Amino acid sequence: MERRGWIRVVALTFLCAGGLAAADSGAPHLGGSAAFLGVVIPQESVDLTSKFEGRLDHLLVDVGALVHTGEVLARMDVRTLEQDLAAARATQQSSRAEEQAAGLALAEAREKKERYFTPRSLELGVYSKEELATIRYQESTALARLEAARAKTREQQARVVELEQNKSEAALVAPFDGVVATRPVSPGARVAAGQPILRVLGTGGRKVRFAVPEEEGRTLRPGSPLRLTIDQPAVTLAGHVESIAPEVDAAARMVFAVAAFDGPPPDTVATGMVAHVQPGTVQGSVVQLESSGPTPTRSGP
Repeated sequence: MERRGWIRVVALTFLCAGGLAAADSGAPHLGGSAAFLGVVIPQESVDLTSKFEGRLDHLLVDVGALVHTGEVLARMDVRTLEQDLAAARATQQSSRAEEQAAGLALAEAREKKERYFTPRSLELGVYSKEELATIRYQESTALARLEAARAKTREQQARVVELEQNKSEAALVAPFDGVVATRPVSPGARVAAGQPILRVLGTGGRKVRFAVPEEEGRTLRPGSPLRLTIDQPAVTLAGHVESIAPEVDAAARMVFAVAAFDGPPPDTVATGMVAHVQPGTVQGSVVQLESSGPTPTRSGP
């Protein structure tokens, strides 16, 4: 859904602006060449989901809350899960008993076969062919029952492990330091396996996702220097191409790429801000404030 929304915004912007990537479209000019439209995104982001279908028991954070790695953010109701686990363990014990019984039956069949199939009895023809065939059949049947019992035991073991893992993951924890961006469900709601419960945006860094017309996208290369201009506040930062999508998006006929900042951006550059991305370098500074007054700069290393 996030990707579709991003594609829609960029596509509409390009259509309404008459092609933002064109130099005469009104895009900002930085050093004489056109800029591509982008948006600031967090370095890390994750949708926290439940591993199993069930009821959301507790939500311990709200939108905007700062969270830390390992902090418990929500808990699923595990009462139904515990019942399923108890039933699975009982079935597992039953299948193990069946496996043991099948093993004893096989041992008995093989012992009987050894008595019937001695060289002396075969030489003298003590037992008829029908009797010997019956002994072989009994052994084969006992072996098949044992293999089936073992397979059932393995199946139940896998079921118990799955339920135990789900129970251990009923508490949703923050995978990194961040801020809660969305909370689409409320405590008491029933959620499906894989349904997003919380979205967490990392506070460890920011990047810029931007769109390039497919013709110009072929000229981009990972590591290429970029000028990243943020509208509010007006600031230009040095960056580079981090990654490029391997294919053209069919809906917007654009190539989507991600740019990384060469140095930590100022705190005023927040997730969701519009950015203009231009190939080229920022000469003599890492951060260059764009204003009508004196231009303060912070020199890079």
